[in-house]
Amino acid sequence: MLERQADSYSRSRASSAPGDWADAQALMIRLKPYGASGLLDLSTLLVLHAIDRCPVELRDGQGRPALSNLIHGRSDALTAIDATASANARLNRGPETANDLADTEQQIERINDLETAVAAALHTRAGHPKARRNVRRALTDCGEGAREASAIFGILSEIMETIGRRTAHTAG
Repeated sequence: MLERQADSYSRSRASSAPGDWADAQALMIRLKPYGASGLLDLSTLLVLHAIDRCPVELRDGQGRPALSNLIHGRSDALTAIDATASANARLNRGPETANDLADTEQQIERINDLETAVAAALHTRAGHPKARRNVRRALTDCGEGAREASAIFGILSEIMETIGRRTAHTAG
């Protein structure tokens, strides 16, 4: 079942409108009974699909998918300030405080750590007999909880969208 879901999802991301995450939400609902472990299993398969389907122009000099070409870029201090100010404004909380900024910076640092784990997973040789195990090990390097699994799935969703749009663009 997971292999079918991963294949279908990896292909459907290209046809989703930018900012439309309905397919990701629906898939997470279907996987809810399997918990974080099920989402990490799916993410493992998505990494292997990304390795197989990534176009040459999105790969690094060694021919591996390059994370910097696949996602919109790493977050920094300005991202933290913007995100905190935006959240505080939406919640009518007033100006951001040092604690607000520290919380946001911690979350951004965590996402950056998880992006690094995904980048390591993308360096797995897909044809290796232990590829699945090696990808899973790389993905769980920062933890195996629901937050980590959800963030990794989000990162991979963006990657699959980028790959799908690029391959649809070059095929059409």
